Amino acid sequence: MNSIKGKIINYNESFNGEIFFSNKIEKIHKEDKGEDNFIIIPGYIDLHCHGGAGFDTMQGYDSIKKMSDFHLINGTTTLLPTTWTSKFDHIKKALHGVSKLVEDTTNNIEGIHLEGPFINPNKLGAQPALTQLPSNEFIENILQIVNIKVITLAPEIEGMNEFIKFLISKKIQVQFGHTLADFKTSNEYLSKYPIGFTHLYNAMSGHTSRESGVLSSALLNGKYAEIICDKNHVSREAIKIAHKCIPGLYAVSDAISSTGLADGMYNFAGVVVEKKNNKVCLQDSNILAGSAITMHETFKNLIDMNFSFEEAVRMTSYNASKYLKLDNLGALEKNYLSNFIVMDKNLNLLKIFLNGELVSE
Repeated sequence: MNSIKGKIINYNESFNGEIFFSNKIEKIHKEDKGEDNFIIIPGYIDLHCHGGAGFDTMQGYDSIKKMSDFHLINGTTTLLPTTWTSKFDHIKKALHGVSKLVEDTTNNIEGIHLEGPFINPNKLGAQPALTQLPSNEFIENILQIVNIKVITLAPEIEGMNEFIKFLISKKIQVQFGHTLADFKTSNEYLSKYPIGFTHLYNAMSGHTSRESGVLSSALLNGKYAEIICDKNHVSREAIKIAHKCIPGLYAVSDAISSTGLADGMYNFAGVVVEKKNNKVCLQDSNILAGSAITMHETFKNLIDMNFSFEEAVRMTSYNASKYLKLDNLGALEKNYLSNFIVMDKNLNLLKIFLNGELVSE
């Protein structure tokens, strides 16, 4: 059995202590005056990530493995590689064999997030114009390849009522995004199903003094929603408002393949994007094309926004674990998997453990 001492930070408390662990946490000993040179937090859980280090989910098995490795050494111990809107054959080819990575305990992949293709063609953002109408067959065929944990869709699309029922029956978490639905449409589904929201505020019908859309529904009645905290997609004040309104708000990276690379021109979803000053936009425009941030940078941004350490942990691991019903992840507690991060007082990553194994030092 291994052990590590430091300032242990959970979603609900912080204390000095020592964690005794194998592949799972065997026990935690609290100390009145323990070491606090090290900060220990749960490993990050990222439920929306397209790529990193030059690799993209849509490039297939090898790229998915390499992008997951990149995010693992940056503290993400649970990851959902995320597709973008494309034709079925492309998505199927990209995800072929990924179930092997899900089953591999040395890997951080939990399943996949389908972002599209069942979204509104008039609210694409940086997504390709390859949307389609709901298809049970599409989902059934993908499920034969890999477990779909989350799907982003637009509820106003024709045929969505029966489709959402079908997805819920398959235990797939439904999120509204890239949508122009009105408040009533969103809220009716929210009253019946555990609906989440994709990159809250972005690519969805909004909220003004006279018009109420999907954002209004999320802020008023949402229990869970993902949000990008890269200081580009959403303002500090808007993040604070969402945090006040939505109890299960959790951060995602929405990272694309240029994450971790130098500024310059890159390809994303078949178009040219420019990365500059940690911001990625479609070429010659101000349209954001995903982010260039890791979850560790997200955590540091939240602390910089004056969220407490406990709140930052809640938003980078705990809430996402509860949303996906991952009952042994997202906290530092006895019998939870030994997925945790060790940092110094300046929040520099020192060690990362996945299932009790040291993956970075």
